[in-house]
Amino acid sequence: MPGCYAPECVATASNRTMANPSISTRDPEAVRVSTVTETRENSYAARYATLADANAIDSVIHAAFGDSAPRSSAAREIKRNKTTYIVVTKASGADPATTGTNGQERKVGWQRRLRSLFSSSIGSLEPENRMSNVVGLVGIWTALNQAHIVVIATHPNERRRGVGELLVLATIAEALKTGATNVTLEVRKSNLAARSLYRKYGFNDVGIRHRYYHDNREDAVIMSTPSFSNLEYKRSFVRRWKGFVTVRGTPEMQFDPMPYLALPE
Repeated sequence: MPGCYAPECVATASNRTMANPSISTRDPEAVRVSTVTETRENSYAARYATLADANAIDSVIHAAFGDSAPRSSAAREIKRNKTTYIVVTKASGADPATTGTNGQERKVGWQRRLRSLFSSSIGSLEPENRMSNVVGLVGIWTALNQAHIVVIATHPNERRRGVGELLVLATIAEALKTGATNVTLEVRKSNLAARSLYRKYGFNDVGIRHRYYHDNREDAVIMSTPSFSNLEYKRSFVRRWKGFVTVRGTPEMQFDPMPYLALPE
């Protein structure tokens, strides 16, 4: 499978055949997070993919990987419930490179700020004037209580704007939600920027798959998060969420992982 050549478009894995019952094929709904406690806005949203997104997913994958793109079809995988896809979309006309703050950000408790990411008040989101453009995606295959990233990609025009980081965050949140014990992936050995991003979110090198990638027979590094039962890892993940919001602003999210991030007092 192809590797990714940018910090925010970072890994692929071999095709998987086991079905994932967590796939959603319903019309997407998204949460617009309240900005009462946040003055910084984020132009991106993360939601579950539907069949209507299949062509856009394939387009982003091919734009990101070129001739080394995976041969599988997103539509086929979604129909067969093989992989849960989460897509990141971009507000029409938004330029995240220039999006900033309009005044000093208020100081609030981390619990309130983190919860603001995942408001449970779900409302309609009109694609024609909001988040209509798929600019990134991640495919997650789950089996035996382990979530595995099979593909993650960011459109070349949207790299270095936090899309890849949002995809990693959304993947871990989804894994927590579905009851997985950890997240694993394969990434090209030469992709040092991608490996650095993964390490930021707790992934560690756990093995090597020799001559794994079909285009140049490059080795793949197997990476894994610690077990989600590790309280220190959960605390670290919460801190990373807080940091992401501070730097990038509050995104829209379709799902709420807060019940799965509860920490002892």
